[in-house]
Amino acid sequence: MLPLVLIVIPFFSLLIKDIYFLNEGCANRLPNGHVNFEKFWELAKQVSEFMTWKQVECPFERDRKILQYLLTVPVFSEDALYLASYESEGPENHIEKDRWKTLRSTLLGRV
Repeated sequence: MLPLVLIVIPFFSLLIKDIYFLNEGCANRLPNGHVNFEKFWELAKQVSEFMTWKQVECPFERDRKILQYLLTVPVFSEDALYLASYESEGPENHIEKDRWKTLRSTLLGRV
């Protein structure tokens, strides 16, 4: 039986969002004036988990073709992603149809 290998790929923007909302959503001090240690404990836990994930080494060999693809594949703008989404699944209502037409006109020079 092969050993279970756990690969964690942290989604950095989600980590930042979690830290932001934890920081903004919880008071630094409790109503009685004491430091809110639970908030700071949760913040420390998030950062600590991320630091642990950074140190995990992938047990798989690097594939040169995959690395080359990841390094050279174009990065889509938000508008380009919207357009690709509409091209995959057509717009469903008038607002989406107008957005789709605007994106096509702007990005592809088509109407």
